[in-house]
Amino acid sequence: MRRVVRRFEREGDGSVVHGLRGRPSNHRLAAGAREAVLARARDPLYHDFGPTLLSEHLARGPAGICVCPATLRLWMIEAGLWSPAKRGKQHRRRRERRAAVGELVLMDTSIHAWLEERSEEEMVLIALIDDATSQLHARFFPRDTGAANRRMILDYLAEHGRMGALYTDRASHFDAHFRKAEREAADLPKALTLIERALNALDIELILALSPQAKGRVERLFKTLQDRLVKELRVAGITSMAEANRFVDEVFIPFWSARFTVLPASSADAHRGLPPGVDLLRLFAETEQRVIRNDFTFRYRNQHYQIEAAEANGAMPTSRVTIEHRIDGTTRFRWREHNLAPLPLPGTPPATPPQPPIPQPVPALSGAAGKPIPPTHPWRKNPIRVGRSRFTPLPHVAYAPAALQPDTPARGDVLSLSP
Repeated sequence: MRRVVRRFEREGDGSVVHGLRGRPSNHRLAAGAREAVLARARDPLYHDFGPTLLSEHLARGPAGICVCPATLRLWMIEAGLWSPAKRGKQHRRRRERRAAVGELVLMDTSIHAWLEERSEEEMVLIALIDDATSQLHARFFPRDTGAANRRMILDYLAEHGRMGALYTDRASHFDAHFRKAEREAADLPKALTLIERALNALDIELILALSPQAKGRVERLFKTLQDRLVKELRVAGITSMAEANRFVDEVFIPFWSARFTVLPASSADAHRGLPPGVDLLRLFAETEQRVIRNDFTFRYRNQHYQIEAAEANGAMPTSRVTIEHRIDGTTRFRWREHNLAPLPLPGTPPATPPQPPIPQPVPALSGAAGKPIPPTHPWRKNPIRVGRSRFTPLPHVAYAPAALQPDTPARGDVLSLSP
């Protein structure tokens, strides 16, 4: 303060003017740095990069150019390479993060051109993000299927343990829509999906969002990934789903953890260990059932299986065996709580091909009593007078269905004339 007062006594009102006015900053970049940075921004590889992401790539590039994102933003705006986004006024109530990691995990799928035009392979990104810390768990899959979502949940449980609640949308692999209104009208219990059944067995709450805004954290996550991750995959030259998954696991998720995760309000970990003896592959498996015959055999996919004597039980006949299609691609057979190893029986007879219909004989024309009309009947021999004209009756006429006369172009019933 004394220095400021002495300067005021010495210079008067001019002491409030900054000493560097009209002079270049001592922290300015080297000459030509601005042109080099803007040339990089004009490169087609970085044509849609924002100031923040571009400054990060410049800093870790070969030249190691460190430019503040705010400075780079001004340069790009002056060069016409960036337009500041106009944000409208929007009111919303902020939902506070959960206090501890593992209390709530949000899950969703994003369908996007992740590899742009470098590959024709279809890809979707399924991601889970922790509400308290924004810790990311993501992987690419060919399609958004129930098996892909079960695979993601199973991997998360195996790595971190059981979360308190899982927040998802109302897709069919989370919420059963089949005849939902009819079941509610008939007061029947709610149908469960495979994921809902498994989460109930693990004591994990499934929260179904009523709108995308309800799970806004994972929606904002995809807004960031569709910008940053797409460009990082482009710079890394990724052209396949396998390479993209390897890049996400080895490069992007460690970067995300260091840059975008936050410390939770509580140091406690809300993840719970898996129940003792639980088999996650069994919980998340698709199941079918088949009836066991009296000879301890059952049929599955046109193949007969024999239950061996060592595994047989007297209560098996007329009961059902459960076939599990597990996520790892294996198939297991289970009766009640016992795993079976049935023996496939050889020589399963092929299905009998359908036989063509046998043609039926054409009945002869009959009279009123149902007897055949003989060729010596008077009306066959003598002419019949009708008014002043005379005509001879037609020969014997028999009717046959069109199917028995393939060479006849006429439709419907056709006439077969016999002498």
